[in-house]
Amino acid sequence: MTDDGAGALAQWLRARPRLVDFTVAAVLVALGAGQVMAGDGAATALIVSVAMTAPVVWRRRRPLLAVLIGWSALFVEEGLGADVTSQGYAAVIALILTVYSVAVYAPLRRALVGLVAALALVWGAIPFAASQTVADFAFTGLITLAPWLAGRTIRDRQLRITELRRLARELEHEREERAREARDAERSRIAREMHDVLAHTVSVVVVQLGAVEHIVESDPGTARSVVASVRATAKSALVELRFLLGLDGVPAAGPRPSLARLGDLADDMRAAGVPVELTVRGSVDGLPSAVDLAAYRIVQESLTNVMRHATGAPTRALVVVDEDAVRLTVEDDGATRPASRVHPPGAPERAGYGLIGMAERARLCGGDLEAGPRPGGGFRVRAWLPLVRAVSAA
Repeated sequence: MTDDGAGALAQWLRARPRLVDFTVAAVLVALGAGQVMAGDGAATALIVSVAMTAPVVWRRRRPLLAVLIGWSALFVEEGLGADVTSQGYAAVIALILTVYSVAVYAPLRRALVGLVAALALVWGAIPFAASQTVADFAFTGLITLAPWLAGRTIRDRQLRITELRRLARELEHEREERAREARDAERSRIAREMHDVLAHTVSVVVVQLGAVEHIVESDPGTARSVVASVRATAKSALVELRFLLGLDGVPAAGPRPSLARLGDLADDMRAAGVPVELTVRGSVDGLPSAVDLAAYRIVQESLTNVMRHATGAPTRALVVVDEDAVRLTVEDDGATRPASRVHPPGAPERAGYGLIGMAERARLCGGDLEAGPRPGGGFRVRAWLPLVRAVSAA
């Protein structure tokens, strides 16, 4: 038989323990009965032989019961003046197998009861034998204790293997869970980036094309200039999206969104009809990449919301960089927006997707964001992004 065939057979047998036990018990009963019949063939000896061998069928399901029945039968046979070894070794094999099984399949307390019962019965039968030396007690104790100790050793090993398999499953589950969380985090990051890029670009394009519609006949030259600006804006957004998604063939040398590019962002917003007053205090060079990107996107989204809801309203964007944090404030003088567009603490489910994304960016950097109507009209966004706690890419 090949190794593959032997492995398949072993696996098949392990899957059918009751069939294996029944087969082993049947073989031992048949051998024991045959050995008795080959001897004196007494009915009592045959019954006792069956009582010692048949309990093997319960060695997994009822191991203690198998020990008590089999070893009690040994005591009875020795008490009747017979020698178990004189009738062959099927009964001896069955007795050793039951005491081994009680050690493997029973809890420690029941296993100890089985061992003590077996020793008591085998030693209790010695006075009925012709030889009653210390060696007899030592030998019977050895053949009883040795398989029991072997069984406990194997049981402990099986328990350790089971525990290791459980730990391996838990570790695999944890690894899969972390991988899933990493995938979800990456999808959320890409979704935020795509939202910010598309929301800003589409808003600028819509506003500029609306302007073109009004001047295309009266001022064709300006209209063509605006259309060229729209084309450049859309092309830039397409390049940024392709870079974001990691598509092949896209050069990675393009400028990354950064606070250093806020001037260009402000110029785009002014061209789209939003009068932006930009103030930057402190150096924006050398900032952690997560904070730099998050701050830029928060300002970008805030200005995009101004263009959506309050085009033409005077807007002020203030960026303050100090030793421990970046502080952002974007406020406009437009009309107060509906409450459903505000992001009040404790009610993120009613906020707009842009406000939720800004708040999430701030949170991932270890910071905070507040957004809501200004007293007297307009809207204000404030964000605080610490420089020392930024640990996650925005």
